[in-house]
Amino acid sequence: MNNNEKTQGLPKLSIAAIWFLSFGILGVQMSFGLMNSQLGRIFQTLGTSPSLLGLLFIIPPIAGLFVQPLVGGWSDRTWVPKWGRRIPYLIVGTIAAAITLFLLPNVGDFGWPSVVTISLAAVITLVLMVAFNMCVQPYKMLIGDMVNQRQSGFAYSIQSFFLNIGSVLACLSPWLFTEIGVSNTASKGMVPNSVIFSFYVAVVVLIFCTIVTVLKVDEYPPKQFNDYHGLEQNGKRAKKSTWMLLKDAPRVFWIVSIIQLFAYIGFAYMWMYGTSIIAKNVFNTTDPMSSGYQAGGNLFGILSAVYALAAVVVSLVLARIPQRKYKLFFSISLVIGGAGFLMSALSHTTFSQVIAFILIGVGWAGISVYPLTFVTREIPGKYIGVYMGLFNVQICIPQIVASLASPVIVMVIGSIANIFVIAAVTMGLAAGAVWILHDIRD
Repeated sequence: MNNNEKTQGLPKLSIAAIWFLSFGILGVQMSFGLMNSQLGRIFQTLGTSPSLLGLLFIIPPIAGLFVQPLVGGWSDRTWVPKWGRRIPYLIVGTIAAAITLFLLPNVGDFGWPSVVTISLAAVITLVLMVAFNMCVQPYKMLIGDMVNQRQSGFAYSIQSFFLNIGSVLACLSPWLFTEIGVSNTASKGMVPNSVIFSFYVAVVVLIFCTIVTVLKVDEYPPKQFNDYHGLEQNGKRAKKSTWMLLKDAPRVFWIVSIIQLFAYIGFAYMWMYGTSIIAKNVFNTTDPMSSGYQAGGNLFGILSAVYALAAVVVSLVLARIPQRKYKLFFSISLVIGGAGFLMSALSHTTFSQVIAFILIGVGWAGISVYPLTFVTREIPGKYIGVYMGLFNVQICIPQIVASLASPVIVMVIGSIANIFVIAAVTMGLAAGAVWILHDIRD
């Protein structure tokens, strides 16, 4: 993976090398994409009320809030010969994720009372989210470790490409299994086989992608890493607490946190209530045991694939935008995403929902590509693991806020579809906050 040509400290990497740095995140995102598109469906099928559902969705961001900063800090100080500094955490996370992915959709099979089943599903979800965060954090840090500034925008675009391909595979899986004859309904309190089989496929893909990463990515050993990042030869560094690093964080770090606060509130509500909103708007049902609701779950999966595919295409376009125009295109993408949420809230046909989710995908592309690009240009290399963990906190906090507010919002908004109106407003606020950022010049 090394190349003798150096650009701003780190060597210039081949396109293939950059692709392999992020290829494995496809497997993580396929698993995580199933969680995003099917977790609400699973919990409501198990008997969870809409108000409680929002509170259960606090589990994923709480896990990310603590795990990713810890993995970042620990891996900064880790070096395992032949394995590296980030890869060992990926391996452990993959093992734990594979086990819990297998268990989660089968919790209804034990025949226990609903409250016990939901509680067990919540515990498994917590373990699964800890494992996911152990898997995804290494991929974020590998780019900061190994890719120079001029290639970082391209690298994060490629990572976004694989993230969205993983989401597409995840979101289409239940529908594809239904199309080939696998049952899309189940007895009360049990998850349909179309969803269960999709989780099994995700396990296989996750393990395969991790194996490819382990075989194809060679992390820079300590001396080489220190040379490229301008650190002392023996790797010694002044120790800083997380609090001190936050205090010394560059201004762009805090501005990006405001943007992500507003944007991720919108997407959090989509992940929580997407199935319910699509079932209500298109199939006119809110009963989780009805065939219409389960069809709504499949359609939301397809629509999630639509927005992910749109994000794939748009991410590749955004990678070619001159750096001096990043702010403009970032803001435009978020406005378009907000328009998509508003359109979805008002639409009652499959076709109009497809158009709405294409627009949402444009917003997702912007929030997937640009924040990391802005932040990684400004943070010091020797603390990149910790800062990437803190960056993830910016993504977790708005999801926690959205979860805590959800019981009140569900009570006062009237139609469940109005949650997407709230998402549209928060995306607009995020677009406005982009203009606080300083310009980036080529």
